[in-house]
Amino acid sequence: MNDFYAEYLVEKRSDGKDTAKRILLLVGMTVLCIVIFLFTGPVGILLSALVVYGGYYLFTGTSTEYEYIITNGSFDVDKISGRRSRKRLISTEISTFTDFGKLADAPAAPSGCTTVLASDNSGGEDWYADLKHKSAGNVRIIFSPNEKIIEGVEMFLPRQLKLELRRQGKLSLKK
Repeated sequence: MNDFYAEYLVEKRSDGKDTAKRILLLVGMTVLCIVIFLFTGPVGILLSALVVYGGYYLFTGTSTEYEYIITNGSFDVDKISGRRSRKRLISTEISTFTDFGKLADAPAAPSGCTTVLASDNSGGEDWYADLKHKSAGNVRIIFSPNEKIIEGVEMFLPRQLKLELRRQGKLSLKK
């Protein structure tokens, strides 16, 4: 089998909750700077500068990106916060997938299922993958892949699942 590698980075779009956090952070930072400056005099300038730096650090940390990586049948999903901190959400083999397809066509998630939400939150076409993870049990990954990632997943799906999806007309394998 040929080697396969694909990666795709999506930025999560801000929702109302993210916007509210940013507004509260700016208001809180402004009020804190004014209070510090009023009650501490000249030393307040230095303390206010530290508050502004801390506020900037927290504000830039509110952006979130997800990276999907496929390497020879291994599927990894990472969460990147503020473009400075990376956390692996899940790492699994595509051969452990029990179902795969467009989220709009997805059956109800199995009971006791852990959901890994790594979607761009754009309201576009999201995909799902159900799998049996060695440590997390039943898992459903919800993500927003590009064509290369979909092609890579389809390439490494278990044979039985490929046949079932092909029979249902849900597989777009070119090979």
